[in-house]
Amino acid sequence: MEDLILLTGRDPAALAHAAEQACGETIPWVVPDDARAASATVWFASSAPPATPLDLPSLRWIHSAWAGVDRWIARPEWREGVILTRTVANFPERMAEYVLGYLLATVLDVPRARRQQAEGAWARWLPGTLQGKTMLIVGYGAIGTQVAAVARSLGLAVLGVRRGPVSEREIAAGIESVEALPRLLPRADVVVNLLPLTPETESFWTADRFALLPPGVIFVNASRGRCVDDATLLAALDQGRPASAILDVFSREPLPPDHPFWKNSNVWITPHVAGLGTEESEGRAFGENWRRWREGKPLRYVVERLRGY
Repeated sequence: MEDLILLTGRDPAALAHAAEQACGETIPWVVPDDARAASATVWFASSAPPATPLDLPSLRWIHSAWAGVDRWIARPEWREGVILTRTVANFPERMAEYVLGYLLATVLDVPRARRQQAEGAWARWLPGTLQGKTMLIVGYGAIGTQVAAVARSLGLAVLGVRRGPVSEREIAAGIESVEALPRLLPRADVVVNLLPLTPETESFWTADRFALLPPGVIFVNASRGRCVDDATLLAALDQGRPASAILDVFSREPLPPDHPFWKNSNVWITPHVAGLGTEESEGRAFGENWRRWREGKPLRYVVERLRGY
């Protein structure tokens, strides 16, 4: 059977163009309102899956344009025998820029500079520095690896934890299994949450874990909001462990206007922008995997059903 690729999401023309540029060939696309859509063997979903499941009896592969795949876990389309892949693209670079950019803005006290400029006030202060600090990355995958590389280039020491076996080389670089977390949290100056959302990581950041942090820690959440319980984080901030939080993701999005995070002076809020993809990067990622599919090579970033990522 010849493949037919169902393309859903925003700006399909731009996605298709980028994918074809990446693989160097014309791809047999079909859109949802086409009579042939039900015969699709591949589904390139560049946005969240639709509320109503699609009837795709010939489906063999789903490619999601998102790095996180928690919305796919219970979908009937991802049945036994169907491969699910996720997109990494330039998310690691974008996420690294976000994390380190906001950390630098915090330690350099960019808000103070802007306030003084608005006031016409010349009042010097000694900016802080990230050099010599220790960053702990919780969820050390492809994105965490890039965040770590940029952090090290700015003079931070990096520790990390992740699921699964850890090689001797990784251990030498400061990466350990999640069981080491209670021992590593007291050593951190910055904690970056990059965990995917799974049943094991929902409300992962408990009061006990926050209590292990030393005073002055900056907590960054740039992966999934439901890894952190809002009330637990607010109570931890009141205790000064962490001292401040940079939050890009939330358990409810958009964040309700009456949420206490908005008025907490120790919280910086951004509206889930740290890892936004573009049609070019998402299309290129699919095109590269499509070429592998056509050549019979293993696909990149295949999601393991039991692990949830």
